[in-house]
Amino acid sequence: MPKLLDTIAQQRPDDEALVDEYGRTTWAELHERTRRLINALRDAGVGPGDTIAMMLGNRRECFEVFQACAHLGITYVPVNWHWVADELAYVLEDSGAAVLLVDVRFVDVARAALADPRSVGVTHTIVVGDTASGAVVDGAIAYEEALAAASTDDLADDAQWLGGPMFYTSGTTGRPKGVRGALSGSTEI
Repeated sequence: MPKLLDTIAQQRPDDEALVDEYGRTTWAELHERTRRLINALRDAGVGPGDTIAMMLGNRRECFEVFQACAHLGITYVPVNWHWVADELAYVLEDSGAAVLLVDVRFVDVARAALADPRSVGVTHTIVVGDTASGAVVDGAIAYEEALAAASTDDLADDAQWLGGPMFYTSGTTGRPKGVRGALSGSTEI
């Protein structure tokens, strides 16, 4: 685990897999970081059928989240980083998100949205990026701390779930509507 990255991580471990303005990640690093995120989410009680929201912008960590969700049967909701707290709180409630991953740049919006009663279902908040600036949400954990504390172990069983995205439409008739991909059941990866 993660099966989706096994072959390329073995064949090209030191090649760059991802590059963004914050750094570079090799295939071997992506493989390990995805394993750690899978276990961090499982340790937090997040698993098949759950939903997480991502207010991250363009970051390498998005691909780690995509991979972890695919392996765990989790639906991920990419959230527009231009949204205000009201819009974020609406989507957190409507999607049933249990976790919010938020870029350190958008912590103020997340903090306000999480104070909204509609966000009561969010049990974990993870801040991605340099939290040394003090930009945190009460009770949140830093993404890098979550990964560092998590195991790189495989999942216990061989059956893997297939998770994927839930996108929100523009909401031309009112609030945006969530559209889930066709994801169901246990699928061998």
